[in-house]
Amino acid sequence: MRGETQLTADDVVADDSSATLPFRNDGKEVLSIQLQKQFLDDVKREYYPFYVSSWQRDGVRLDSLRLEFRSPPYTSGFSPAGISLREDAHAHKATLSRDEDDPSTTILNVPDTTDIGQGSVVVQLLLSADHTQDPQKLWIGAEATLSSDSLLGADYRATGDVTVEFP
Repeated sequence: MRGETQLTADDVVADDSSATLPFRNDGKEVLSIQLQKQFLDDVKREYYPFYVSSWQRDGVRLDSLRLEFRSPPYTSGFSPAGISLREDAHAHKATLSRDEDDPSTTILNVPDTTDIGQGSVVVQLLLSADHTQDPQKLWIGAEATLSSDSLLGADYRATGDVTVEFP
């Protein structure tokens, strides 16, 4: 009988170019979700390209991925982060919308990754510049469901968040 194990990101790894949410079970990494900036300089731009990718250990499949994006001050009714989906990688699997309960949140949903198999999911995005913020901050909340290939293995639900700065 399979059970679901809740995983929470711990020890977020962040530097100037990326942020990684690691999810572990019994000390072993099950999943990591990484945000990678495309430009590493301090030049202010109209759009900041970045991508989000996943990695999961052998024997574990990512079933779905949901990302929420918000700009400060993180209060309901505040203008949402200007997120656009770029037409490459796994964009055809994703939908982009506003949260009906909180219009300050933009949601990227990849509800079915079964045809991607054991591979990583990669979604390329653009963040519209908000020059009233210096630096511009973006909060990203991640939720993923995973399943194990083994009959006795566990299913997983992973949740975590990170705030990154652009440029």
